[in-house]
Amino acid sequence: MAPRGSDSDSDNEEDERMKALLASWDDDNGDDSSDSDDDEEEEEAEEKPAGATKHDLGLEDNVLDHIVIAAPDFQEALKEFENMTGIKPSVVGSLRGLGTKSARVGLDNNAYIEIIAPDPKNSGPIGAALARELEEGTLVPYHYAIRSSEVAEMKDDYVPNELGWQPDHISMFGASPDGTPKKWEMLYLYGHRIGGCVPFYIDWGQCDHPSASIPEVGALKNFTVRAPAGHKVHDLLSSVKGIEVEEGEPMLEFSFGSPEGTITFSADNPVGVKFPGFEEGDSGAGGGSDEKEDYKFPGMPDLLPTSGGGGGGAADSDGEASAASEPEEDDDDVDVSDVEDSDED
Repeated sequence: MAPRGSDSDSDNEEDERMKALLASWDDDNGDDSSDSDDDEEEEEAEEKPAGATKHDLGLEDNVLDHIVIAAPDFQEALKEFENMTGIKPSVVGSLRGLGTKSARVGLDNNAYIEIIAPDPKNSGPIGAALARELEEGTLVPYHYAIRSSEVAEMKDDYVPNELGWQPDHISMFGASPDGTPKKWEMLYLYGHRIGGCVPFYIDWGQCDHPSASIPEVGALKNFTVRAPAGHKVHDLLSSVKGIEVEEGEPMLEFSFGSPEGTITFSADNPVGVKFPGFEEGDSGAGGGSDEKEDYKFPGMPDLLPTSGGGGGGAADSDGEASAASEPEEDDDDVDVSDVEDSDED
């Protein structure tokens, strides 16, 4: 697969359109990242070095990219993680359309841990789900991402035809500190009925990879996914490096080294991230379709389509979801656009 962001005329034209769009959004709405009284963690964060793309780092495909752990309270989660490990996570910021706030800390082999929790100042469906689903004081494994440059191919063929699940392809747009537009792709899978035990996929494209500019806590010792015998996730993960797969009731567990010793996180029946428009089935290890609900984000800017050829709008030419965000490890809050999830690709 050819790397994204080539030097073709069409790519240059799209970059210019993205720059203009981002500049227009900033002019119209301003920067409101300084209005927070509880953003002390961001203000104290040291300036990060310039990031590096997956090509600079020589990142592999089909490996564990990051592990998502979740909590109902962001500040409490940061304090708990630092107390446990001796490492202070690097705050990323907010996704105001989704109602979440996040922070990151690195592992070895260009992987990292992402801590997510509801954003108390900006409501949204994913933040609301975290507040509803997680007990007070918890910090638990919630989901995980596999790094892949074949997101589009998986969406079109493997996921619907081989696995029989529903793909949700999301294109994220943002800008680096120098104003260079960035785009990265995510693929979420629905219809498998085991929540966060099935990964989502991410292609960073030409974006700076988070592992290049966040503090490292230590080496990942193991990452284990447990799923019912015969579930297709066993086949899905069979060739993924760095993941152990067991048979049994759904569970995620991982251990890593830290200045305070080995730390282990474990959760039975992890819920996993679900974007608006999808609701996971109640039980069962088979496939099947998820129920779909209509959801509209609050008013956000229109975005460019992910494929070439004119026009703005939140959805690309395939009707897939598109969102505006920020891949850099800076302290600014970011916005998410209206999302249109396709029922079928």
